[in-house]
Amino acid sequence: MIKFAQYSLRLALAVAISAGVWWLCQVSSAGEAQSIQITEPLPPANLPVVEKPPAEQPPVGLPTDTHLDKTPPRATKGLDLVKLGWTYNCMECHKLLKARWNYDRPMVEHKDIRLDHGNNRFCLNCHHPTNRNAWVDYDGAEIAQANVVQLCAKCHGTTYRDWNAGVHGRQNGHWDEAKGDKTKLRCIQCHDPHSPKFQAMKPLPPLTYPSRAAGADAAHAPHIP
Repeated sequence: MIKFAQYSLRLALAVAISAGVWWLCQVSSAGEAQSIQITEPLPPANLPVVEKPPAEQPPVGLPTDTHLDKTPPRATKGLDLVKLGWTYNCMECHKLLKARWNYDRPMVEHKDIRLDHGNNRFCLNCHHPTNRNAWVDYDGAEIAQANVVQLCAKCHGTTYRDWNAGVHGRQNGHWDEAKGDKTKLRCIQCHDPHSPKFQAMKPLPPLTYPSRAAGADAAHAPHIP
């Protein structure tokens, strides 16, 4: 019985060594073939082919607005993902994911999103359930990303009225449109749609004044900056 066990162990070791030698030969031959000719791998056939739309938001300012600070409070973004120099369309992933009203936890690229927007607790309150390249209206109709103001107007009617009248939001260019163009920023160019409340801002340092001249007449002396 002991001799049979020893024989079985030796046989298993021999088989393992033979398999290792064979694998090394295969790797070596594959490396030589790869060094001779490298071919591009084909993409998987089951991935959806979708068009990558640009961010359909107006420009922040005009080239002639050299006297204005044209930096908005947040970057202009559209319904896409920009990461490591690549632009990804929402439907590249969401075409393979079933829409759900409630998620146990944010997934992958959405894990850093902090949803703090009143009673909007669900993604599908704003995002279209079958077309992530559009927002959704009350009746389930699509709202194009260029018309994002219509989405915000669903709940923020008075603010939309003020924005439409030009007393809310940011405008660059000419007040008198007869003299030139004017740009009006959209809601999501200033507000984070997932957490629209502006965060606390660090105040600028106070103004510094030149020292007054010494003497009795200093209080009546004209101030020259």
